[in-house]
Amino acid sequence: MIQIDIDKAVHFVEASGDLVLSALAAYAAGKQGAAETLQIIKAYQRSDGGWTKTDKDFRSDLSVISTTWVALQWLIWLGSRQSSVLEKTVAFLKNVQKEAGFWDEPQEICQYKPPFWMLPGRYENQLWLTSAVCCKLKELGREGDVDFEKALNFLRRGWDGKRYPVFSHTHWMVMPLLAMQNTGGSLDHEIILGCKTFLKNAIENGEVDPGDLCAITYASRLAGEYAKDLYELALQGVMKNQADDGGWITRYPVIHRPGITVEALFLLKSQGETRPSN
Repeated sequence: MIQIDIDKAVHFVEASGDLVLSALAAYAAGKQGAAETLQIIKAYQRSDGGWTKTDKDFRSDLSVISTTWVALQWLIWLGSRQSSVLEKTVAFLKNVQKEAGFWDEPQEICQYKPPFWMLPGRYENQLWLTSAVCCKLKELGREGDVDFEKALNFLRRGWDGKRYPVFSHTHWMVMPLLAMQNTGGSLDHEIILGCKTFLKNAIENGEVDPGDLCAITYASRLAGEYAKDLYELALQGVMKNQADDGGWITRYPVIHRPGITVEALFLLKSQGETRPSN
């Protein structure tokens, strides 16, 4: 049986010097309370309710969707469903939803030279961002705060019968989103199973970054019976991917390892694998 060294993982995150990620890691390991952790992480929330610096690919002080959906995931992990921090975040997302139902990055992001997956006006980016926002809002039970049906229809139109364009990430957001939505519609059923098949094949063919297995495992559990086999496959990878230094392995730049390690810790917490130290 594979043994995970929780303390070593927490120490790895702490060594990164990121106080927000360190607080999240401490909470996941049972070393710190939710209220204290929330006070620390909200340093990344801006006055308009959006968030910055949650994704290390973009460090500027600008509220963008790529960083705000990550904050929603953090709030889910902390169980912060009745906080002013969440209310401000949801209000921000409501205010910036496009008339056609999707989310996109603001044009201002371009002056900071973001990576291509954050550029506004790109259809594949709009699909990814919309899938992430909708999945987290659905998980929080806050889908009624936005024009959710327009957003879902935008995502449905993006399915080409086999996959979503460019990113594997969109698949692990849409799969649990539509499973939780549970409309029973034939197209939704096709998309859920199609996303699962795409992800399973990608894992088996070595086309998925090891660091993404945490997100896929989490998403597969949310999808329930639809994705039990994908869940088991992805979880096996997570359990064997802790490196000797305590962090989780990835082919992404090293700046992402602390964040991925935090994801792994929360996944293990939900599995009952983390315990507070004596």
